Amino acid sequence: MTRRLLVLGRSGQLATSLSGLAKGAGWEIDTVDRSEADFTRPDQVIKAVHARPAIDAVINAVASNDVDGAEVDDREAIAVNTLTPAELGRACADRGIPLLHVSTDYVFPGRQGGKYRESDTPSPLNAYGRSKLKGESGVLSASARHAVFRTAWVFNGTHKNFLTAMLAQIGVRQEVRVVSDQIGSPTHADTLASGLLRAADYLLAGKARGGLFHLCSPDPVSRSDFADFIYRTAARHDGRCPRVIPIGSADWPSKARRPDNSSLDCDLFETTFDYALPHWRTGVEQAVSRWMDGRAGPSSTP
Repeated sequence: MTRRLLVLGRSGQLATSLSGLAKGAGWEIDTVDRSEADFTRPDQVIKAVHARPAIDAVINAVASNDVDGAEVDDREAIAVNTLTPAELGRACADRGIPLLHVSTDYVFPGRQGGKYRESDTPSPLNAYGRSKLKGESGVLSASARHAVFRTAWVFNGTHKNFLTAMLAQIGVRQEVRVVSDQIGSPTHADTLASGLLRAADYLLAGKARGGLFHLCSPDPVSRSDFADFIYRTAARHDGRCPRVIPIGSADWPSKARRPDNSSLDCDLFETTFDYALPHWRTGVEQAVSRWMDGRAGPSSTP
C-alpha cells in the first residue's frame, strides 16, 4: 500500500532532501511551495492541505529563519513559526493524521555545560527562538500523534548555509574569522530528512507516540572548529583553503543573541525510533564533494 506524505516547502534544504529520499523509503511525496500558499497566511496553508485528501502524514519543512531580522521585525517569524504551525496542527488533528514539525536548538539559552535534553527548560534569547518555541506548543497541544523535532545548524552542499558560506571564501580570502564560543550540533539535511522519514514510519505504524524529540548529528563542535574541518576536507579538492581565525562572539556583533552552547542530546530519538544518527563529519565530506562538483559543473561561472 502506497503511503502519501505531504511536505510543506519544496526548494529549501530539508524539503529537497525529503523529496530525494522519500521514494527510497517507501513514500509517495507531494509538496506545497510559496507559489501555492503564502506561509505567513495560515488559511492558505490549510487550504492547500485540504486540497489533498489522500495523505497519511505531513512534514512541515518551512520556517522563517532570519534570526537577526526577527529582532527588528518579528511579524513574519510569528506568522510562519508560530501561527501557521498551530493551525496546521489542528487541521491535521481533524484529519486524524500525524504532523511532524521541525524546530530549533535556539529555544535554549545556551548556559548549561552539557547537552540539552527534551526535559530541560527552554528559555530563548531571541525573537526567532521565541517564535519557534510557541510554534512547538501549538503543534503538540493539537494532538498526541503530532511530533516536534528540534534540530541544529542544518547544512548541505547546494543551498545557502554556514558550510557553503565558508566554501565560498576559497580563493577569495586567506583568512576567515569565525566565532569559537558558540557550540552546536551540525546536521546534514539528509540526516534530518532520513530521521523524519523513519519517525513518520513509526508514528503511522503505531510503534511510537508523538511528542518532543531532538534530532541532529552527535558530537557538538564550535563554529570555528566546524569551519576548520570544512576547510581541511575541502583542501583535498582545492589547496587554496583559508586559515580559520577563532574569535569571540563579542568580536562579531549581531542584532540577535545566540546561545553559547545549544548542543542537543538525541538519545530519546535514537531509542524511540531505533535509529543511529550519523556523525556530522560524514555529512561534511558529502556536502563538500557536492559543492565542489557543482562549482566545476557546466552551470558554474568562470
